[in-house]
Amino acid sequence: MSATPFGHVLLSIQKKGLSGTLAIWPDDERAGQDRILFRAGAPALGRFLDPAADLERGILSIFHRDKGPYAFYEADLIGDSQRALRGQVDILALIATALRGDVPKDAMVRVTRKLGLERQRVKKGAPLARLALQSNEMAFVELMRAEPATAAILIEQFGDPKVAQRMLYLLAITECLEPYRPVSQQKLKSVSSSTRTQRASSPPALRKSVSSSSSMLPPRDRPSAPPGMRDSTLPGGDSVLPTSLSNLPPAKTLSGEIVAPRSLPGEPPADLAPEHKDRWEEVGRVLAMLDRQNYFGMLGVKESADTNEISKKYMTLAKQWHPDRMPPELSELRPWVEEIFHLFTVASDTLGDIKKRVEYQKTVMQGGGTPESERKLHVMVEAAINFQKVDVLVKRRRYDDALEICDAAMLVVRKEADYPAMKAWILLLRDGVEAEGVPDQIRSLLRKTFAINTDHVHGHFVRAQFLKRQGDHDKALKHFRKVARLDPKNIEALREVRIGNMRLQRGRSSAPPPARGDSKRPSLFSKFFKK
Repeated sequence: MSATPFGHVLLSIQKKGLSGTLAIWPDDERAGQDRILFRAGAPALGRFLDPAADLERGILSIFHRDKGPYAFYEADLIGDSQRALRGQVDILALIATALRGDVPKDAMVRVTRKLGLERQRVKKGAPLARLALQSNEMAFVELMRAEPATAAILIEQFGDPKVAQRMLYLLAITECLEPYRPVSQQKLKSVSSSTRTQRASSPPALRKSVSSSSSMLPPRDRPSAPPGMRDSTLPGGDSVLPTSLSNLPPAKTLSGEIVAPRSLPGEPPADLAPEHKDRWEEVGRVLAMLDRQNYFGMLGVKESADTNEISKKYMTLAKQWHPDRMPPELSELRPWVEEIFHLFTVASDTLGDIKKRVEYQKTVMQGGGTPESERKLHVMVEAAINFQKVDVLVKRRRYDDALEICDAAMLVVRKEADYPAMKAWILLLRDGVEAEGVPDQIRSLLRKTFAINTDHVHGHFVRAQFLKRQGDHDKALKHFRKVARLDPKNIEALREVRIGNMRLQRGRSSAPPPARGDSKRPSLFSKFFKK
């Protein structure tokens, strides 16, 4: 088991469609083995050293074992034993459940490393339904679908690195992943043909450094600016601004304040009878209360409540809140009453099923399990997925569309530094530093960025480029140095720091020398014929 984790053994048996008995010895001094009988790759019977309620739970108890030998025999070594447990078990769902409790660290590292530097995507036709993924796990899948990326970037982009690592491991061993290799990159019109060739032939980890930044291209290959835009080349022959922030590390989490209000009934009509008016107000009050409660709180039961108590509570609430019991005078409230009834029904179904209840309790322990938390998670994931489109839009110079996404994201995720930093960057690319009102707007956005995160890499990079465009090269160099410290792999910042340091060592400011046509610039001969 130390060489091949139990989950890998089960997947191998399933893939080969083996029939026979898998024997697993314990990792202590006990005699005997756990035995599982397979028929055509699927578990059918089990006999276990430790008592188990059913076949699935018996198999789950073995996943934590990381020592001890195992063997597969092409024979039935269980027979008609009275201790044998029968049932139908989906191995994929079983492994997904087991990994939520315990992940074999060494195996996870090996599998993740095998993914290498290739961008990964979910394979078409992958059996995701069989994995019975939870909401946070599906959020990771949606992130991968929105923007295929390397394993390292996906882990960094997702809000919870542990979930991201576990999901990559799960999707890899269940053969739900495949390398993503774009057929063509011709749609990125801002990238020259020579850059496209270089990007297509270089490893994905290097493509970030060969971004669509025109500073990487010789002057004749630089893409021309669209009509109405100035050339962004700086005085003194410095490079143009990069057209993308893709060479900067993505945010680790969208942990900001999420704004996801729910719809509630308005004020009751003035001509309602007093008892109907009271009922109207009660509907809004109860719905607002349920929005912040987990299923135990909704039903008014303790976490130790048995299925009989849960069923009784549900029946009482169902009689009170069934939509058909609402009087005709309150027909406008039917959508909200249907939602209340639906919440009670889902709560009863979840807590009345042992397996669902265990999984739900894990969600509650992680801070979720309420309608409000689920809605905020959905809003957060939607914002993150939409934000992935911004980089592509910027590369295509569709700045207005990119700004629209940033503004929408900032309305619902208010304390996330990525959004104001990206908006400042887009304004700098689109309007420069001379357009009326734009510099003040960029400063305001950067202040908002650093109020949320003083060490935000994107923010310091944008401020450095902004100061450089304004001609304040000494202050710009300080921020480039900050970026280089926070992100030692940032090629653009390292280049600026290296050039600035060279100039300072020569006794000059970090500003570039005057252009060649400037009469104040000393000639070559003047260096030798000074008095």
